[in-house]
Amino acid sequence: MREKLRSIRNKEIVLRVNYRDIIWLLFIAAIFVVTLELFYRMIVNYNNRYESDVIYYVATMFENGEEPTRLLSNMFFFFHSINQGTLEANIYLAATISALVVANYFAIRYFIRKDGLGDKVPRHAMQLFSAIMIFAGPLYVPVVHEWYYRKSFSSFAWHSPTQQSMTLWALIAAICFIEMYTTGEKEGVDPWKWLLTMVTTLIATGFKPSYTISLCAAILVMFSVDLIRGGKEGFAQRLIRLIIMGTSVIPSGLYIIWLNNKEFTEGTQLGEEHKIIIGFSTVLNYEHLWAAILFGITIALLVFAFNLSRFRDRKYRVVLYIFIMGVMQWALISETGTRGNYGNFTWGRIFGSYFLTLAACSILLENYYDKSYMSDNQKLRKIYLTAACIVVVWSVITQLIYLYMILKGHGYMH
Repeated sequence: MREKLRSIRNKEIVLRVNYRDIIWLLFIAAIFVVTLELFYRMIVNYNNRYESDVIYYVATMFENGEEPTRLLSNMFFFFHSINQGTLEANIYLAATISALVVANYFAIRYFIRKDGLGDKVPRHAMQLFSAIMIFAGPLYVPVVHEWYYRKSFSSFAWHSPTQQSMTLWALIAAICFIEMYTTGEKEGVDPWKWLLTMVTTLIATGFKPSYTISLCAAILVMFSVDLIRGGKEGFAQRLIRLIIMGTSVIPSGLYIIWLNNKEFTEGTQLGEEHKIIIGFSTVLNYEHLWAAILFGITIALLVFAFNLSRFRDRKYRVVLYIFIMGVMQWALISETGTRGNYGNFTWGRIFGSYFLTLAACSILLENYYDKSYMSDNQKLRKIYLTAACIVVVWSVITQLIYLYMILKGHGYMH
């Protein structure tokens, strides 16, 4: 033991500073500063120009004497108790966006490494796309779109602290679930992976249940398909392992049931005026639906059109199912009463679009750096990669313009 400690002390530790890493860190610091100012303006609400949900959670709830019922409101009540102000909440919101950039990086890195291309795609490329993902939203086409956020299918919700917090934790939870799911059926369910999936999913649900609703629906479909495709051989063992994996979302499901009974049962104010209805009214009343879908997930549509075989991979099937179930949740479920215009069932669709686009960006990086990809048709490869780069740049420019307008008090609903 002493010899090991002595050898460790004698080793020379070399710290290599890569200027690209510094640039990435500077971007994270810059997005923190910009969003710190943005959320400050939303909280102060200069001349009533900065409409958002932020001011409600950070200030209005305290002024109205409301009791906190959700994870985020409880957090803001705690922040407020520190010095009876909004500074801590403001810092938390900006830190959440910065943390999302870091989470994007590790999620992209996870997909690329699982595909066995971690040695081909450089770290700085993953860092670049971790930053791009914040702005990898819909392409704005003036002829089609009247607003940047409304009817846009997948714009980043700068106005919603619940969506921002859910996106961060849902992304972490989704990667944890994919890791548990892709290794669990053959190798057995790792208790630590199960625990991480359970905890992170519960946290994401605490911020907003939309992701978990999509995930639960996706689990039912995926597990059923797995059981049918697997045949009779080893059926009982597969069934037990899938059931064990499925139990990781039970605490989140129980929380959703508890929350619904607490706030929306008969006898409560929301319960009397609020109902959840099933139907296609949302889709039927949606303006330019196909254009919204086409321009909302253009990056994903383009990349997967040239990589359809990726959906044979279980991890990409999970991404696809979460997206599909998020869209179905938005298309089929809506609310009545005062909450009818809140769009609470759109959040699953927005996260699904975000996650699908992130997976597509990971594959795009692989396509670019893997010279063997489409090596038999270099001309088509160049056309595809050029088109993908144009779409990504168009998306980033669009969303940067939207962020600038939000910073100037344009208002997300106008």
